[in-house]
Amino acid sequence: MNKVVRIYLISEHKDKNGEIISYQDINKLLWELQRQTRTIKNKTIQYCWEYQNFSSDYYKEHHAYPSEKEILSYTLDGYVNDKFKNNNDLYSANCSSTTRNTVKEFKNAKADMIKGVKSVISYKAAQPLSLHNKSIHIEYIGGQYFANINLVNRSYAKEHDFASTMIRFRFLIRDNKSAETIIQRCLSNEYKISESEMFYDRKKNKWYINLCYSFSVSKNENLDSNKILGVDLGIAYPMCASVYGDYDRFTIHGGEIEKFRRTVEARKISMLKQGKNCGEGRKGHGIKCRNKPAYNISDKIARFRDTINHKYSKSLIDYALKNNCGVIQMEELTGITADADRFLKNWTYYDLQTKIKYKAEENGIKFKLIKPQYTSQRCSKCGYIDKENRKTQAHFLCLKCGFECNADYNASQNISIENIDMIIEQELKDGANVKHT
Repeated sequence: MNKVVRIYLISEHKDKNGEIISYQDINKLLWELQRQTRTIKNKTIQYCWEYQNFSSDYYKEHHAYPSEKEILSYTLDGYVNDKFKNNNDLYSANCSSTTRNTVKEFKNAKADMIKGVKSVISYKAAQPLSLHNKSIHIEYIGGQYFANINLVNRSYAKEHDFASTMIRFRFLIRDNKSAETIIQRCLSNEYKISESEMFYDRKKNKWYINLCYSFSVSKNENLDSNKILGVDLGIAYPMCASVYGDYDRFTIHGGEIEKFRRTVEARKISMLKQGKNCGEGRKGHGIKCRNKPAYNISDKIARFRDTINHKYSKSLIDYALKNNCGVIQMEELTGITADADRFLKNWTYYDLQTKIKYKAEENGIKFKLIKPQYTSQRCSKCGYIDKENRKTQAHFLCLKCGFECNADYNASQNISIENIDMIIEQELKDGANVKHT
């Protein structure tokens, strides 16, 4: 299991004489490494295209594609990495990670780029700094957590009087107990640090690390692999989940979200009005400065959504574990554009689904996605499909067998059936139990 935690960094790097190097100087160095990373990535794409063109010509002549090792004496990413060994300031392992990941991205997108379905890959400014897992060394001293990260090569360190190729940072954790627990487990080797990335947050004028870590998931013997928890993301209930045949269900009511949304929207409108009569400190700097307090509310909304989605996903997983469900099944979140689905569009359901997925897998629960067609129109009791079965968003009444219940519960019952998307597809082909689709 691989996961990521974001941790902000405070530079505490010292020179050979033990003097703290200024934050501005460290920033300049990191920005330069960003620039070099971008150059390496774009040049790597050029090398990949050159080899792709050679490979195509070779195929026309020999009716077979060439072997990378036979032609280049390396794999393609090894060949590209060799081109950058002495032309940058990046720590060698990080440079290797950068080229390897770029070549991998090129290969994954190659077919679509050739077809013209996808634009040619081009990297813009502010690229993340790739960090090889062996480049990151964490320590705990005097109640504080530190990261010594290999960022520059030996030539740069020697030229600029650095004690080593490592740059020292203090982790800015504050009250983030979850991040602290993860760091403690990395220190104890319970978690293994994986290849990570460093980013610059322009808003906060701080660097942060997306620290990747991995751990093994122990198998939960109590889970039933045949017991599926179907999860419907709806409108009457933001989330409704049930096991097929069970009247008991897990539901989340949307009142908490809606109340927060109304409060925040009202506050934002009020602040925008106040911007017209702001003080001298914000006048004369443009509309963006005048309305800065209102725009800052977006951060508050994002934090609220993240917190709520963590809470909802954890509650759902707890329900699944309590009921020994070995599988959680959800619909693919595609095509959420209808006016009736305004709630879905305005909420970060993809984020919620992602959180459910990784928390399920953490606990040994299999996570599956199905096609969403007709699960809300199909009667979970008799299988009759008719759009008139769902008179309103909240009410379901089967016109064939008379089964009546909450519409989101009925959808979750359908979703909890194994291979329901394939069953519905077959029912549509047969047409015997379908009307007005």
